[in-house]
Amino acid sequence: MEKEHEGANEVITEAEKALPDLFLERLSLQLSQVDYLASVQSFSNSKPLTFRTNTLRALEQEILAEVNNSGMHTKPVPWCPLCHQLLDGSIRQLQALQCSETDGIYIQAASSMLAAHALQVEPEMRVLDMCAAPGSKTSQIAALMKNRGMLVANDRSRKRIYRLREILQRQGATNVEILCGPGERLGQTHADCFDRVLVDAPCSGEGRFRMDRPVRLSRWNMQEIRGLAKLQEQLLIAALRCVRIGGLVVYSTCTFAPEENEFVLEKVLRKKTIDAQVVRVPKSLRPPSAIAPIEHWSGKKVTQDLSLAMRIIPDETTTGFFIACIQRKS
Repeated sequence: MEKEHEGANEVITEAEKALPDLFLERLSLQLSQVDYLASVQSFSNSKPLTFRTNTLRALEQEILAEVNNSGMHTKPVPWCPLCHQLLDGSIRQLQALQCSETDGIYIQAASSMLAAHALQVEPEMRVLDMCAAPGSKTSQIAALMKNRGMLVANDRSRKRIYRLREILQRQGATNVEILCGPGERLGQTHADCFDRVLVDAPCSGEGRFRMDRPVRLSRWNMQEIRGLAKLQEQLLIAALRCVRIGGLVVYSTCTFAPEENEFVLEKVLRKKTIDAQVVRVPKSLRPPSAIAPIEHWSGKKVTQDLSLAMRIIPDETTTGFFIACIQRKS
């Protein structure tokens, strides 16, 4: 047991040497020691291999039967519907299966899948994915809607729209209208139009740092975080204008930074022109590694009640993530 601890400590030490000192200092102030160590170690660990079954292409039991009959083994992720973890085998082996070639399988991080489930969509709804490309969550939402109702997928990057179209076509998503433009402007052009809005916001990506991708680490800086926070605030304001009264907005990021998570919500919910409140992420969608949002940061107190949102700490199944469900009241 001591040798295992020594090995883990060595991994953490190497990760800490590679990560920016300021990032590590900030992370240690946000998390308990146990969660801090788990997060730092996750940057060096192999990424959990999870996939979802695409029910627009095949029945879940048929897909899983093919995977398991191939000699690979899976287990369901209990807090994420239609999500399964590959216990043995590789991405290449999984992609070589017939069910993968016919797009019955989509490889995606379990934490990322939760954002679409948190929307609680139903067929015949009107749904907006505000920052849709490359299309992982959009195609997932289409499947949850059973290709019924209206799903609008928007992205500001024309280049990324091509990839979005490709993924939606391959996944069999047919109820999607694609828009290309700044999401923050949709509050003016599509006010009160949707039952659900997903804001999977562009972010600094701290929850997905990898030691084998040093370029991403080298780009991390506070100036980027502050710039992203301003954009995220604009996107969330637009989303709350797009959703109908009583409708639901899901705000998600894959970063730890409070400026991009709790304090974006704090600034938006404080505005007198917006009447909305954070509501509970369904209990069934909360992984064991979920923790409460922070209440204080850098000398500032979060005055809004964000306790029903959740931070997700990396473990053997999850990557770092933040999810909040927000209901428009009037």
